[in-house]
Amino acid sequence: MRPLAYPLDALFRLALWRAADGKVYSGPFAGLALAPSPFLPHLLGTYERELHGVIEALCARPWRRIVNVGGGNGFYIAGFGRRVPDAALIVFELDPMARDVIAQTMERNGLSARTQLFAAADAEGLDAACREAGPTLVVMDVEGAELELANLQHVPSLRHATLLVETHDLLRAGCREAIVSQFEATHTIHSIATAPRTLADFPSALAPVLRALAHARCLAAVREPRGGAQDWLLLEPRTD
Repeated sequence: MRPLAYPLDALFRLALWRAADGKVYSGPFAGLALAPSPFLPHLLGTYERELHGVIEALCARPWRRIVNVGGGNGFYIAGFGRRVPDAALIVFELDPMARDVIAQTMERNGLSARTQLFAAADAEGLDAACREAGPTLVVMDVEGAELELANLQHVPSLRHATLLVETHDLLRAGCREAIVSQFEATHTIHSIATAPRTLADFPSALAPVLRALAHARCLAAVREPRGGAQDWLLLEPRTD
């Protein structure tokens, strides 16, 4: 019903989708084919732009497997999968509708054969996914459940993994510091903070007419409502 209730919004989204040809327009995952009706920051390639430098650096490494905990619509697992062609791809997602979208996204990008798709992660399942030998990258966004899952007592195989974890102190106070405390003896920890979005973040070359005439919608298209500031943590295992 949304296109009927908000016809201008629907036309705006359609114009962006067509201009980008249904693919991520910019950023480290540019060219990634998306399922229809994507989150606009994904389509524009501006999503979590604070991480773009980190993602580029991670994509340059020879990962044996990439584990995405909280797969959403498949943006991260498919994006990394295209950039790291030899890695096995493992994704956990609680929502069955989201799992269907992930499956579509993997198929659209020719990644289905390399992908294992599971329901919600628990400590045992995540530990098993990270247990095999070889370099492992874990990308985690689980709305506060990182307190249990980014936990070396519950998931000991994370000792040798690199993790990129979105923390959610807004949902569970103190979870960021709890994760830091868990990993500070075994991993080097880098913290990346959220930054505000401005109209300059909108890729004007994609749709210059819209950029010139629809300032408010273009600004809304790059915003990622979070409820407040939060951090990501990059946790890299120390060499023994």
